[in-house]
Amino acid sequence: SPVTEKHLTDGMTVRELCSAAITMSDNTAANLLLTTIGGPKELTAFLHNMGDHVTRLDRWEPELNEALPNDER
Repeated sequence: SPVTEKHLTDGMTVRELCSAAITMSDNTAANLLLTTIGGPKELTAFLHNMGDHVTRLDRWEPELNEALPNDER
């Protein structure tokens, strides 16, 4: 967590977390953002509600990149 580890005491805004997750691949930032929207299942539900029935997120970082046998994704 190259960015979030430097802000343990002062915290970060959603904008800063987005920047850290996207530009620095900060997994902690990604997980904190997921927490604000209810986690992976809520993100998948939102996407389905918006008409995207293909994209899904089943795990938190860093496990979301695992490929397990019989995985639905």
